[in-house]
Amino acid sequence: MGSTKEYIKDLIYNVKKILPLKDDLDKIIESEYKNAFEILDKLDILKYIEDKYIKNVFESLHKHGIIESMHTNYKKPKLEILEDNISKNEPSVTREVAGEYSLSENKIKISKKFIESYIDDQLKFLDHHEEEIKRSLDKILKSLGYKGSISDIKDIGYLYVAHNLVFLYPSYINEKNKKESIAEAIALLISLHEGWHSSDNNILNILNKLDINNILMNIDSIIKNDSTIKYIYYLFNISNNILDNPELRASAFEVVMYYLVNGFHKDERGYIAAYFNILKCGEYIEEINNQKNGNNNNKQDDINNFNYDLSPYDLGYCYGNIIVAKYKSSLDKYIYKIIDDIMLLNQKRAIEVIKHYI
Repeated sequence: MGSTKEYIKDLIYNVKKILPLKDDLDKIIESEYKNAFEILDKLDILKYIEDKYIKNVFESLHKHGIIESMHTNYKKPKLEILEDNISKNEPSVTREVAGEYSLSENKIKISKKFIESYIDDQLKFLDHHEEEIKRSLDKILKSLGYKGSISDIKDIGYLYVAHNLVFLYPSYINEKNKKESIAEAIALLISLHEGWHSSDNNILNILNKLDINNILMNIDSIIKNDSTIKYIYYLFNISNNILDNPELRASAFEVVMYYLVNGFHKDERGYIAAYFNILKCGEYIEEINNQKNGNNNNKQDDINNFNYDLSPYDLGYCYGNIIVAKYKSSLDKYIYKIIDDIMLLNQKRAIEVIKHYI
C-alpha cells in the first residue's frame, strides 16, 4: 500500500481525476440501497420476521375467536435522497444522522451531505491513524498465528465508524477510486440499518391495531393454549425491545448483514476487523465498569448501574461483531437463528454477552 502520504496523494488524485463523486453519489446510494434489499429478499429475512412474530400470533388468536382475521402488510420502503443533513432528536440532544426511516411515509431517507462529510472524515482518519491501525491489526494477526502482516492484504481496507468507540469495517478497495469505495460502504450500512427499523416499525404499527383489552379479557383461554401464549409472549417482549432498544438491535443487524452482503463471512481476512472491534469493546465496558465501581471494594459487576451510559450504537456494533466472530463462514447458514437472537436483544443481555465473550 506504500506510505500514508503516498496513499493519500493517490487517493486525492483519483478523487479529482476519475470520479466527481458529488455528481455520482445519487447513483451509488440507489445501487447500495438496492443491494441491501436484494439480500434481505434473497434470504427472506423480513418475511421470516413477519411469519414468525406476527402471522403466528394473528392465526392463533383468530383460531380461538379472540380477534377477527388480520393481515400483515409490510411493504418495502421507498428511498429518498436528501441534499442536506437529517436531524434526530434524542433525550437532551439533537444530532445529525446519516439516515432515518419514516413510518408515515414508508421511506428511508439518506443524507448526501452526511455521506460527503463522512468521506472527508475517513480521509483525515487515514492520514492520522492508518499506521496506528495497521500496527494494531498486525498485533491481532500475530496473536492468531498469522505469519504475514496486514501489508500483505492488498485489496482490503478498513473503514471506521465512530461513536464513543472506533469500529473498523472491512471493505474491498477499488484501487481506481477509493473514495467511491467509502461511499458505497456507508450507503450500504445506512440502508441495512434503516431497513431493520422499517421492519420494527411495521410490527409496532400492527400491534397498535390489536385490541389489547380484549386479549387480556380472554387471557385464561389463551393460557390454556401453549402455542398462543408463547406467540403472544414473543410479540409483547419484542415490542418492548423495539421501543427500548431500537438502535442497539439495528446496529447489531447492520454489522451482520454488511458481512453477508459483501461476502466477508467467507473471507477470513474480514474477521481481522471483528477481532479488533471485540477487544476494544471489552476494554470499553471494563473501563466504564471500573468508573462506576470507583473505590468500592465490592467488585461484583452491576450491569444495571452502567448500561445506559453506553451508546446503544456501540453496544449493537459490539454484539454484531461477536456474532460475526462466532459464526464466521456459517453466518448465512444460521441467519434465522441470528435474527431470532437480535429480535430479543436488549442492553443488559448485550453487555453480559460481550463481557463473557471477551
